[in-house]
Amino acid sequence: MKTTVRVIAGAAQHVEGVPPHSVDLVVTSPPYPMIEMWDGVFGEQDSRILERLAAGRGLEAFEIMHSLLDSVWRECDRVLKPGGMICINIGDATRTVDSNFQLYSNHSRVLRAFFRHGYTALPDILWRKQTNAPNKFLGSGMLPVGAYVTYEHEYILILR
Repeated sequence: MKTTVRVIAGAAQHVEGVPPHSVDLVVTSPPYPMIEMWDGVFGEQDSRILERLAAGRGLEAFEIMHSLLDSVWRECDRVLKPGGMICINIGDATRTVDSNFQLYSNHSRVLRAFFRHGYTALPDILWRKQTNAPNKFLGSGMLPVGAYVTYEHEYILILR
């Protein structure tokens, strides 16, 4: 069996030159919606995102960000062979918007998008990312002074 690897640079919403149903595996780690460092990347694609964030409407911004990713997932669906697989590294976000702290569940929103396309979720990989910040806390035991609970993991979703 011969394996062919080809790197294509460009917008993921439309991958030029890749025929439909020609790819066995897609591996990606997109920008994570509602992680502040990615606001500009999403905002350049749809100005409503920055407007919603400024207006304190975090859930609306979250959904618009994911609508941008949905176009990427449609393209992945277009190029994947029947029975092909996609692996997506995605983390959830916690964020305060307009004095409202909450969880934005990116992994579940991505799964929902793929379920709409008829994909099957296989067991995911929970990737634990260590932190050395003294005021972050995960697990049981004594809390250090000023501690707050934080996510120290990301998901690697595996879909077929």
